[in-house]
Amino acid sequence: MLSYATGQYPPNSIAVGDFNNHTLLDVAIGLSHVNSTGVFLGQRNETLAEQTMFPTGSSPWSVTVMDFNNDYRLDIAVINGNENNGGVLLGYGNGSFAAQTTFPTGMNPWVIAVGDFNNDTRLDIVIANGPNTTISVLLGYGNGTFATQTTFSTSNNPQAVTVGDLNKDNRLDIVAANFDSATVGVFLGYGNGTFANQSTFSTGNSPQSVTVGDFNNDTRLDIAVANDGANSVGILLNICYCCAP
Repeated sequence: MLSYATGQYPPNSIAVGDFNNHTLLDVAIGLSHVNSTGVFLGQRNETLAEQTMFPTGSSPWSVTVMDFNNDYRLDIAVINGNENNGGVLLGYGNGSFAAQTTFPTGMNPWVIAVGDFNNDTRLDIVIANGPNTTISVLLGYGNGTFATQTTFSTSNNPQAVTVGDLNKDNRLDIVAANFDSATVGVFLGYGNGTFANQSTFSTGNSPQSVTVGDFNNDTRLDIAVANDGANSVGILLNICYCCAP
């Protein structure tokens, strides 16, 4: 295994993308203890260049990579957990990034996910607000900025969030991992940026991470969850994709 130094503090999250249009994958990491995002550019010899750090807000717990301003250059979005906001660092297409532009979130934000929730071809974001017991949806304007958040109540302490079309209505839905209630919450989307109240499904103890995929090849998205308190991974098979909101 090759390893690359991130400095004296541990990374909290990771995302990949081609930040300088050289057809090689680069790596972005959240460095919460130094309030920065670290970027490692890929090299032709299948290694990564030395890390370059870009300032964020305080405690960037989660990082993701997308083109938020439709200029065909990848940008970085982070969640600044200690400031109750998020930030977007617009990419220049050469491996460097503009100073972050911030947007308010709920209290104690943990994790960010991305999707088009109102079918306007602009990327929106959803954030799990940990002890605040909400998720926040911020609709994108397509220029790297976002509308004021709309919040939706979850069960206790959502630690993670992901998106996918769970009921095959061509509208994105949201899944949250509710750490303190041993459940995942499913929010079915209406396709206009709003969502039905959550439906909850039991997991193992302390679900801390969640993703979706078709695990039994029936064309329906299922849910996989990492149960921190049970030392297990759980799979919830989707048995009712027709249940539209």
